[in-house]
Amino acid sequence: GRVPSEERAEERKKWIRGDSKAKALIGLSLSDEHLEHVRDVDTAHEMWEAIVNVFERHTLLNKLAARREFYTVKMLSGEKVLAYINRVKQLAAILKSMSVNIDDKEMAMAVLNGLPARFEALIVALDALGNEEKIFSLDFVKSRLLQEEQRANMKSSSSQTSALVNRAPNNRDINDYKCTNCDSACTAHITYDRSLFATYEPLESASVQMGTKASAKVAGRGDVHLKLNVNGRIEPCKLTDVLHVPDFAFSLLSVSRMTELGLKVGFENGKCMIRRGSTVVATATLVGELYVLDIVSDIGSAHAATLQTWHERFAHVHSQVKLLGNEANKINNTDNDCISEKCSACVYGKATRSVIPKERSSRRAYFCLDLVHSDVCGPLEVQSIGGAKYFITFIDDHSNWSVVYPIHHKSEAFERYKMFAQLAQTHTGRKIKVLRTDRGGEYLSTEFKSFLIANGTQHQMTTAYTPEQNGVAERLNRTLVNLVRSMLAHKKVTKGFWAEALANAVYVRNRVTSRAIPPKMTPYHLWMKSVPNVGHLRVFGSKCWYTLPKHNIQKLDARAKEAMFLGYAENTKAYKLWDGDLHKVIVSRDVTFDESTGGKSGEPMDTNEEEETIDPPTNLRRSTRIRKTPGAWQYCKSIGCRFECCNSIGLLLSTYMQSCW
Repeated sequence: GRVPSEERAEERKKWIRGDSKAKALIGLSLSDEHLEHVRDVDTAHEMWEAIVNVFERHTLLNKLAARREFYTVKMLSGEKVLAYINRVKQLAAILKSMSVNIDDKEMAMAVLNGLPARFEALIVALDALGNEEKIFSLDFVKSRLLQEEQRANMKSSSSQTSALVNRAPNNRDINDYKCTNCDSACTAHITYDRSLFATYEPLESASVQMGTKASAKVAGRGDVHLKLNVNGRIEPCKLTDVLHVPDFAFSLLSVSRMTELGLKVGFENGKCMIRRGSTVVATATLVGELYVLDIVSDIGSAHAATLQTWHERFAHVHSQVKLLGNEANKINNTDNDCISEKCSACVYGKATRSVIPKERSSRRAYFCLDLVHSDVCGPLEVQSIGGAKYFITFIDDHSNWSVVYPIHHKSEAFERYKMFAQLAQTHTGRKIKVLRTDRGGEYLSTEFKSFLIANGTQHQMTTAYTPEQNGVAERLNRTLVNLVRSMLAHKKVTKGFWAEALANAVYVRNRVTSRAIPPKMTPYHLWMKSVPNVGHLRVFGSKCWYTLPKHNIQKLDARAKEAMFLGYAENTKAYKLWDGDLHKVIVSRDVTFDESTGGKSGEPMDTNEEEETIDPPTNLRRSTRIRKTPGAWQYCKSIGCRFECCNSIGLLLSTYMQSCW
């Protein structure tokens, strides 16, 4: 409508807002080239009038084009009846908008005129009714077409049962890899052979239904080129939109698809004749109960050969030669009894090792020390600050508790095992029942064997060159080295501190959960029978400061010194630090951390690790008077007793005696 006058301001504002929305919707619906038609208009109404004048002008040419499209409409291949009738109705609506009278009878005639050849029987049946007023009702035609479509679908399902499920006669020609059977119930051309396609389009979720109500996956579709034997003439043939169904046993040629293309198919005297007009373009021969398309084989001149010969011709390729060999035998009528199940050349050339199962081959140990895994890792590319280039691991199968010792040489493995065995036995009160290792020489010495026998420990060893059988220890080595590598890289610590990073990794690993043990449990729970404390954990390699002892500093000296955090002391509640200036390992409990920054590592000057304990002594204020010690203390002093308890007692007694005198 028109724009309201300025006197009606509120109504005018509302109209302008609605008009703007309508213009925006129309503009968004037009393509770029069509926007030129509405560029100079002001209102939505003018935009709509401009579009109507361009696309729906009631000119003679527009009416002729619409009529031609309406009366020549055809049902598309694979189109459903309802979709086709709705398309006809849309064309009729366009004509009605041009003031062309299209009644119900005209639409029914247009629908019948565009039906494919498979509906000819229905048209003949409608004509036999003789009641044109009833016949030429669109609703009546639509109902009959829907019934015919449903009947055809049911017939197709039952026919496909015989075409796809029943066994073919025992004839080698029917199983030819180029064999294509003419099927009057199939609604599409189908083949199982991927190599026949000249063009190919993969399909993701397509399927075809068989007569048993089962469905088969359609892998793709494309064009297939064949050479046909037409009464002795070799004629090329192109089949379009052929479905690739690998699970089918035969290739099927759809009779309904051929009739839709205007071909005529007839069956007489054991032959199927396919004609275009009066010209025969293809023939099929009755073989058993099926009509097989007469195709020229590309390899029909090949000499007869056994499956073993085909296997050898194709360079002993197993998976592909089996298929190609079978096809070659069918073409040349070879004897399937000549198949060799074992090719000695393939055994010599393709022998592989047996697959190692991913699952555990045995149950997890019920108690601690029932089974212990061990392995030696190394040599590493650099020595530790203690001079080690290897490390040996021990892991308890029940608790997953791990113990690691850095070693200088592999020959130290026996001494480290004795240390671990004694430590574990003292802690758990049990002896190691089974030790599982690889066949490294460090585990096969005479003294090692004698020690295991003396302690009743069974030694399980892997097969030669099969480290996978010692997978628990091997996986522990990999985990620890990964952790060491990550910690060194995080704070840019030099590689010489790998042993300290390794000790830190084992310390933390024993206090975290693992898939190898029950949920919400850690190795510390199962080995120590208590809950681990992780509140004291700090970032490896971070900067820190340790407090200096008072007796070593002056009044104005700094009270702390910078160091780098290395880990946790073994037998003391303290931290291990590295003093880069002194090149020493410092053990101290009074430490301040800056975990966001890396510490100063420096390069170790030697490979002998030294530890210095920072523990300020207790300085007692003593009297300047001359003290006389009692007789008991004189005795201890005369025999050179240095026990701290005696020193303390003597000092107390002496002080007490002096005060009494």
